[in-house]
Amino acid sequence: MRIAIGLLLSLFVSIAVMAACTLPGTPQAGESNAEQLPASSGAAAQLEPAERNNMYSAAPEMTIDPSRYYYATIKTERGDIKVQLFADRSPMTVNNFVFLAREGFYDNTTFHRVIDGFMAQGGDPTGTGMGGPGYTFADEFWPGATFDRPGLLAMANAGPGTNGSQFFITFEPTPWLNGNHTIFGEVIEGQEVLDLLTRRDPATNPTEPGDRIYTILIEESDSSILPTPTPLPPTPTPFPPTSLSGDRPLADLSGEEKANYFNTAPAMVIDPAKTYTATIRTSQGNLVVALRSQEAPVAVNNFVVLANLGFYDKTPVNDVNPDLLVVIGAPDNDPFNDAGYVIRPEVGLSGAPAAGAVAYRTLSQDVDGAIVASSSQLFLAIAPPPPDVNDAYSFFGQIVEGLEILATLTVSDTVESVTIVEE
Repeated sequence: MRIAIGLLLSLFVSIAVMAACTLPGTPQAGESNAEQLPASSGAAAQLEPAERNNMYSAAPEMTIDPSRYYYATIKTERGDIKVQLFADRSPMTVNNFVFLAREGFYDNTTFHRVIDGFMAQGGDPTGTGMGGPGYTFADEFWPGATFDRPGLLAMANAGPGTNGSQFFITFEPTPWLNGNHTIFGEVIEGQEVLDLLTRRDPATNPTEPGDRIYTILIEESDSSILPTPTPLPPTPTPFPPTSLSGDRPLADLSGEEKANYFNTAPAMVIDPAKTYTATIRTSQGNLVVALRSQEAPVAVNNFVVLANLGFYDKTPVNDVNPDLLVVIGAPDNDPFNDAGYVIRPEVGLSGAPAAGAVAYRTLSQDVDGAIVASSSQLFLAIAPPPPDVNDAYSFFGQIVEGLEILATLTVSDTVESVTIVEE
């Protein structure tokens, strides 16, 4: 199910808004001695689009030269969109895209999902959003790969390491997708064609036909049209919360020191079969929270790891909407900061959320409809949230003691500590 995030946030209070992104200067077109290579020469071109679904058993072998420049012209019934592919930065992804294009896998498919102000998605031979080539491959994230401008070409996925054939092109900056989708190209001609594409979502108007992609032509060159990128900096070493050990090593750090301390989510360390209870000790009293580890292991694991490290210790109550909710988890009181990464927690848990429900702050919905949430910012519900937000928030905990304390908290109060009991 895909959720209208803006509407749900207005129902359940969005405390922070996305930071404005500045568009970079428009790249100047340069000369290219590109030689067009054959397209649609493979087995896929001989099949109807739906017959191509799951036709391969493994990702293609590497055949491109990452030191050269590749261009893709997406020929649609609305016009041509030309993209420069980032072979040097996402070689595996570009190799996959080039292979499928030359096979004719994309011939006569459609832009099956086109959301105004967001992106246009294609590459599914079934046109439903559920199809693919029959294999998956890993993500390729590189420093500086951010969704900070329109016209970026990236892979759609169903979670980490699930890339296949589906891709999307952004209409606007979409920073909430950073670190979740591999960027492997940028539009250099035909951005205006994207504006002409029929807006549709197969989940809501499946009978409205998407605009046809006739074929995708691939060119190879020894020169770049986009400005030559600066050399890649060293890849940051993954630094998850589970890399730390010791007795609450973050407890005595300042909020500024804790902000964005990590760069990736923790490994799974809890046992979902066990029962976990959190005690949030505030300056007004204790809140005891039953954690739903069986239904929401990702959400609970993340919270338990941060709590045991002392991440929440001596942090402020960030915001209060009287009679509605309390927000905690931005360690320096900056709504744009948290533990430093995003998570995809479980949503749509059983039962309607009640007063005392604890949820991660939802940031966005990604291109595949999955909820993307802050790593540490939490909403504590004073009043029962509207039932229809259950699919947009991860209500992974329930205050079972101290609900009366919650309503007394103000922005002058603090979270003294969060401790976990495992049974």
